[in-house]
Amino acid sequence: MNNFINLFKAIADETRVNILILLSKKNMCAKGIAKHLEISEAAVSQHIKILKESQLIIGYKIGYYIIYDLNEERINDAIKFLNLITNSDNISISLNYKDKNYKVGSLMCLSNCKNKKCSKTELVKEELTMKVCFPVKSNEGVNSAPYNHFGTAPLFIICDTETNEVKALNNGDLGHEHGKCQPIKALSGEIVDAVIVGGIGRGAITKLNSMGIKVFKAIEGNVNENLEAYKKGELTEFPTNHTCSHDGCGH
Repeated sequence: MNNFINLFKAIADETRVNILILLSKKNMCAKGIAKHLEISEAAVSQHIKILKESQLIIGYKIGYYIIYDLNEERINDAIKFLNLITNSDNISISLNYKDKNYKVGSLMCLSNCKNKKCSKTELVKEELTMKVCFPVKSNEGVNSAPYNHFGTAPLFIICDTETNEVKALNNGDLGHEHGKCQPIKALSGEIVDAVIVGGIGRGAITKLNSMGIKVFKAIEGNVNENLEAYKKGELTEFPTNHTCSHDGCGH
């Protein structure tokens, strides 16, 4: 019980709630949070400390910065706890942020979010210039074969469709607990617009979609062949309720 009491004490502050709303749409460092909310970095650090102590957020060190993200598992536990109290299946907490209402329970978009394409695709014209990520087993450039599972892929091939630049990244979250992949950590903070992969779990899809990243099912062939199919709109996007069949896990 004390665990949940501390959690609700942590969100009993408007600024901390605004930080959570901000992180629900974009992972960022303390400096970015301070800039968006127009408060000092020192104030953000104090709020971050409280939110981390309550396990509402988690941080990953990328370069010289710590990038913060929502701990969705902890937030879901809090929502379940509220459900038990109210005996209701649909809990939503409405907040007033700059004269706009947002539901914390469903983590709705901010009105000025730059990544509206993640949930409001009808408002965003699809861009041809994009960075596309391919999970792969080995680095053979565009001749690499897309891997069959996002979270356990040893490497990522990033293709820039504007410059035709191709580079490889190591999976920064390769040793994660089964079913608990953290894409922002896996990609080491690399900004991408789409992921093309053979298979992926629901949790990773949700995380990637929350960052405005679409996830597509790879076809037979190498990275280059999949990239061409993607440009022609021939790939199928994974639905948000897709479950992984990798090793029969079903997550």
